[in-house]
Amino acid sequence: MDETGIHAAPVLLNIGEAHHRGDWNFRNVSSPFTRIHYVRSGTARMCRDGEVLDLRPGYLYITPPYLRHSYANDGPLDLIYLHIWFRDMEPAGLFEWLDLPAEVLADETVVWVLRRLLELHPDRALQDFDPQRYDTASGLARTLAGGVSDSWAVEMETDGLLRLLLARFLVGASTRIGRLDERVAAAVRYIGVHMEEQIRLDELASAAAVSKDHFIRLFTRELGITPGRYINRKKIEAAQLRLLLHPGESVKSVAYGLGFDNLQYFNRLFSRLTGESPGRYRRSLHP
Repeated sequence: MDETGIHAAPVLLNIGEAHHRGDWNFRNVSSPFTRIHYVRSGTARMCRDGEVLDLRPGYLYITPPYLRHSYANDGPLDLIYLHIWFRDMEPAGLFEWLDLPAEVLADETVVWVLRRLLELHPDRALQDFDPQRYDTASGLARTLAGGVSDSWAVEMETDGLLRLLLARFLVGASTRIGRLDERVAAAVRYIGVHMEEQIRLDELASAAAVSKDHFIRLFTRELGITPGRYINRKKIEAAQLRLLLHPGESVKSVAYGLGFDNLQYFNRLFSRLTGESPGRYRRSLHP
């Protein structure tokens, strides 16, 4: 099951404790990393994909990368937060192949794991809880680019602890691989590998040994999105990551490097899917 990304190495970007008093209210949050929250006391709400989750004490919550969501809180809230990156895998790969529960009950082992991670990484706390500011921190880009390293012992222990946390969500997960049409699964894998090229639907259909129209219907039925829209979404996600990791790269270079031959089309698509132009997005990441 390597396609799921389960064997990719999790990297801890941030961990810390947060004590809010009705000030955890942020809209349209979207980042290229996975979030995990553990609510110790208090309540809050999270809206994601039209679903409203009531965050409860004693539970863990996971938010996939690039998933646009909002927070609402009007009272005391005490939580532990983690931001996780998966090395050597497509950013959303784990969530591409698995349906993970958004909420799982934490037990004593989970609480111990969180405390241990806090002990190991007292310097990974956020200095600002506004996603519009901490997502743009230069430290995040350095960490994603491999500029921050721990000792081997700390890195290995952290890897194991993060996997223990993620395993709690995997217990209740259902895989899409077994029930996904193999022709569609192969197309998804092909798209991930050839992200930097122009990907033609007729070539995908030919590889699946079906007509283009049949392939579009098959892909849409299996994933709930047309292959063209899926390809565009994945390319824009890749563009967001490149703009974060390579601040000196021009928007034109990013677009051409992802197989776009029309810069204006790339700019329009980026704006439509992210809510802002690529230039403005890059300036917000690297003010």
